[in-house]
Amino acid sequence: MSSPSTGLPSEFEHHIHSVLELKTLLSSIGADLALLKVLPKNANDKNQIYIASDFGVIFDLFRLTLSERGESTSLTKDHSLPGKRISEAVFDDFAWLRRDGAEVKARRLKAIIYTQYPEARLSGLQTIEGTIPASLSVNFTKSNPDAKRLLVLARLPRGKCIGFVCLDMSADFEVQLKALPGFERAPACKRLSVEQNRSDELERRLASIVDQPIRGCRLDAFGQTLPFSGTQVCGYTLEHALGIVPNSNKDGDLFGIELKTHTNPKVTLFTPEPDGGAYTQDFAAFMTTYGYKDTDGDYRLTGLHRADAVCSKSGLTLRVREKRLDADGVVRSYPYNPDTPLTPKLDSVDVALIGPAGEVAASWSLERLMNCWGAKHNEVVYIPAIKDKNPNTVEHDQGFEHLITFGAKVMWCRDTTAENLLKAIKAGVIYLDPAPKLHASDPAKNKRRAQWRVNDITKAAEVLYARVEFRQITPNGAVIKSAVRPPLANSALPQGLLFPN
Repeated sequence: MSSPSTGLPSEFEHHIHSVLELKTLLSSIGADLALLKVLPKNANDKNQIYIASDFGVIFDLFRLTLSERGESTSLTKDHSLPGKRISEAVFDDFAWLRRDGAEVKARRLKAIIYTQYPEARLSGLQTIEGTIPASLSVNFTKSNPDAKRLLVLARLPRGKCIGFVCLDMSADFEVQLKALPGFERAPACKRLSVEQNRSDELERRLASIVDQPIRGCRLDAFGQTLPFSGTQVCGYTLEHALGIVPNSNKDGDLFGIELKTHTNPKVTLFTPEPDGGAYTQDFAAFMTTYGYKDTDGDYRLTGLHRADAVCSKSGLTLRVREKRLDADGVVRSYPYNPDTPLTPKLDSVDVALIGPAGEVAASWSLERLMNCWGAKHNEVVYIPAIKDKNPNTVEHDQGFEHLITFGAKVMWCRDTTAENLLKAIKAGVIYLDPAPKLHASDPAKNKRRAQWRVNDITKAAEVLYARVEFRQITPNGAVIKSAVRPPLANSALPQGLLFPN
């Protein structure tokens, strides 16, 4: 039933007459980009909303959590067929936009990935209030088969998604929509960018703190300054200087831009634990089989593990694999092929530590890795830092043991994909540097630690991100940009020092 005042079926439909009007609305809600999809007649809550054949067009834009396959029941065999399992990815932060500007959270909006076709569809449209955009209901599509509907999925900071429907589009609006560029992954989905100038504001904040020593400290939950001298002193001191309260997000960020400090080019990107193999079946057996005893009698496993090279310390080989049916109809593991689409093999790609006899010692499903690497990394600023001892004895005794100086030359990175992540692991740009420990007598003191690192983030960035540039932040707020890099070709890998010192 439509509203008598507007003629629209529910509060989530909007009358938009031009791309400019749509852009103005997107700007007002803080979106910097939107995916626009003209819906066919059968797109509704019963049939699900088809978006594209490539799931990456959604995953690259918005923050989603993929369901993980769980631990394998066999350490040596996996009889699952590629494409057999249907994956789903739940939006971490999604809301429908009402015409009055209010946002209503979705209960559990998700993308269903049918790898066998392949295609990605939206499901679970219902809000926490039990409502949905009425124009997306099966009843509406049956009663209004010729209605023109435009689904808008708008990206906000940190991969938040706001959705709404434009209804009864004019012929002029349709012409303007057709003229918009499509996404590379899904040409039928139109791309609308909106400038929000968030980078300019962050640059202004950084200009006030770079190239000057700052006492190592942090903010507490109440905004009070506390001395801090732990291993995260650079990150906490940066958050303090920029007014970011710890724990407000998983990582320190401002205006939706993730901030990472580093005292040397070697950077830990993330630390997901394995979700398959002997590691998940029996941690103690894993450690005693592949680890070594230290002087305290504890078992440890260390060593740099790069793809396709045996680690001398553990005897394990890191491999990026994909499962395929061979000519005999048997499922076998093959080296990951970066030149074939990822969506059809979403449930058949993993990264594994393989033992001397070909056994799977530990493995990371693609879902596990993708849940650590996605839309929240789409704009990241890497800020160099120097940590010195505080020469002021009074401040040092008060707990301000360090002085932190942030460099003025920062690296601004934008747009990443799961394919870029796999490519970097396959090329050895990202390597595994594990540090788990099996305590000799007290299981409570066991440590599980999987560190995925790069030796030089300035080199690795060219594989991981589509756009990389250095910005020289000056005290007066002026910014000098340099070393802007376009995306690399699929086969291109960093050679030597790519960026100026």
